[in-house]
Amino acid sequence: MGFVIRKHAKWLIALADAGAVVLAYWLAFGLRFDFTWPGNEWYNFTRTLPIVLALRLSAFYYFGLYRGIWRYASINELLSIVKAVVVSQFLIMAAVLFVRHGSFPRSVLVIGPLLTLFLVGGIRFAIRLTRNWRYGVKKGPVTRILVFGAGDLGETIVRDLQRNRDTGRKVAAFLDDNALKHGRDIHGVPVLGGREKIGEVICRNNIDEVVVAVAHARGRLILDLMGLYNASGCERKVEFKTVPGMDELINKRRLATDIRRIDVSDLMHRRMVDIDMSPVKRAVAGKVMLVTGAGGTIGAELARQIAAFGPSRLVLLENHNTALFYIDKELREAGYGGVVVPVAGDIRDESLLKNVFETYRPAWVLHAAAHKHVALMEGNPQEAVKNNTLGTCMLARAAAAYNAERFLLISTDKAVRPSSVMGATKRLAEMALRGLHGGSTKFMSVRFGNVLGSSGSVVKIFQEQIVAGGPVTVTHPDVIRYFMTTEEAVTLVLKACSMGDGGEIFVLNMGEPVKIADLARNMIVMNGLQPGTDIEIQYTGLKAGEKMYEEMFRPEDVRRDTGHADIFAAVPGEADVMLGEGQIMDLKSSASFADPGPIMDIIKHLVPAYTGWPRAAADRPSPDRQPR
Repeated sequence: MGFVIRKHAKWLIALADAGAVVLAYWLAFGLRFDFTWPGNEWYNFTRTLPIVLALRLSAFYYFGLYRGIWRYASINELLSIVKAVVVSQFLIMAAVLFVRHGSFPRSVLVIGPLLTLFLVGGIRFAIRLTRNWRYGVKKGPVTRILVFGAGDLGETIVRDLQRNRDTGRKVAAFLDDNALKHGRDIHGVPVLGGREKIGEVICRNNIDEVVVAVAHARGRLILDLMGLYNASGCERKVEFKTVPGMDELINKRRLATDIRRIDVSDLMHRRMVDIDMSPVKRAVAGKVMLVTGAGGTIGAELARQIAAFGPSRLVLLENHNTALFYIDKELREAGYGGVVVPVAGDIRDESLLKNVFETYRPAWVLHAAAHKHVALMEGNPQEAVKNNTLGTCMLARAAAAYNAERFLLISTDKAVRPSSVMGATKRLAEMALRGLHGGSTKFMSVRFGNVLGSSGSVVKIFQEQIVAGGPVTVTHPDVIRYFMTTEEAVTLVLKACSMGDGGEIFVLNMGEPVKIADLARNMIVMNGLQPGTDIEIQYTGLKAGEKMYEEMFRPEDVRRDTGHADIFAAVPGEADVMLGEGQIMDLKSSASFADPGPIMDIIKHLVPAYTGWPRAAADRPSPDRQPR
């Protein structure tokens, strides 16, 4: 029955409109003559009624009154009704004057449209009201929400939740820093003050969720709100949430009123990066692209973004079969099966590289494959050199031998004055590329810091520890790190690769650094828990190779403007130091020893800025635990 009504809703509403028009016209005459009709007025009514009915319904159709979904009726629909009534009234007046019989009561021409507006509009808004009554309020516990931001976005959230009462959510109060809004209501919800009252309002109103409804620069705001709540002494467990940012609305097709949990990226002090990728798309379209480490966090995102630019082939090289399977499956399901070529293998396999380059002749090589975990590489320096340095050398030489247009190494901020084996081997890889610069292939490197959500990242570790009930382990209270999202990092990487002339070491603008201890506390609060009460934070001390803070530049580095505000070209002091053939052979030979001492001595010699060697004997791995 309900389906039949919905199917013929337009005709039913048109029929109701016809009845409303007739009733309004009849009431106009009745009110004019106190329902005691003179004989000629009944004649005027019956003769002009068909004209009034036809013109009203025609105007309603013209102004789209039967295209709307009236359970969502709003001020725009009311304006359409007003327009239709006004326009039709002018036509009715002209027609009535033409066909009138004797005198015609002019007051009917005033009362009639007003009653029509009231009755026709009432039909629409009655549909909306009855929808709310039909759905009613969800039975069971109700989640009480505090919205920070009594602006357009906050008002939209309240209106949406009030219209959809079955969500089980209710906005109990607003907070806003604009004092002019304090003490006022929005759809019946009071604005109780500014951010300083967050703890008091949460406790007094039994708030379950705090929704931050601010469109711009909300990273600092969210951190401040969490800090104020922690300091308030309120022990009520509350979750902090937000609504999509502009990038999510555009790229991920979310709704402005989607309430979601706060992501760590929301806490970063970063502005939205605006990048014109059309030059990159033109440069990539129709070419063969090779991505190494394609199953990793950076490699997979490189593959996703490149696939959308229309390459003729996208070769995915990865030595982790499961990771390769999933990124290949994802891209094929996204419609890129015709260009994706998965290749299982290692960048250190010379015969594999020869076959790949001979078969596909890639124009761009984006090298993301690496051993990146700092602590693991401290105990395995030989493997770090084999993969991060020697593997990069082999791949770069193959690119040069087969005249690839561009080669980009994904490096790290840990290559700046490295204190870890991982950072030092990445620095050596940069030097190896400098040694190849000058031929037809443009060799470049790009440095950036930590990527949010990458495998093994501190963010994922913290989240796992919180879910397990803690403790959350932080190395030192004052450790700071740079962070950026994977999508943003890869977009800037591709932009840098397209604009490079060869020989550059690009550095991405990572924004402001984040104190890891603060990140841990905020992630605990994000999960509706109290640091120190529900989840403990333990400090474990710095591990071998770790720094208190990472650097994007050294004081002596020269920053060169690239024409993009978020991409710099750095020329380190040792940039002219290149790896010669003899040095590469020494690295290769020493990497085969069980004792890490020889390879560490060579690293220290080639990278004088490296501070991780010599180490105390107690900190060195025993050779018998590291057979090679």
